[in-house]
Amino acid sequence: MLFKKKRPPIPHIKLFSGDQLLYEGALKDLPLKESVIIEKSIFFFDDPEPCYIHRGAVQVRLTEELRREIQDGEDGRPGPLLLSWANYEQITRCCLI
Repeated sequence: MLFKKKRPPIPHIKLFSGDQLLYEGALKDLPLKESVIIEKSIFFFDDPEPCYIHRGAVQVRLTEELRREIQDGEDGRPGPLLLSWANYEQITRCCLI
């Protein structure tokens, strides 16, 4: 415990539709579509009615994929995963903080 590793900072995200701010907060708390969570729960765990443990695991995996997509993306343009997974319509711009 004396030499605990520092945890990396939790990435935060801002989503915009034009000039309107849609979401600002931790990437891990970004609302995802229920249909995506169910689809990925079936894919990862063969579980069509995921418990909170499976939901959490799906959220962690999808959050990491979104983080990579946003970091590798171009000038704040939302990638296809963000556009199809996030529970927001008309995302035109995003940025990680």
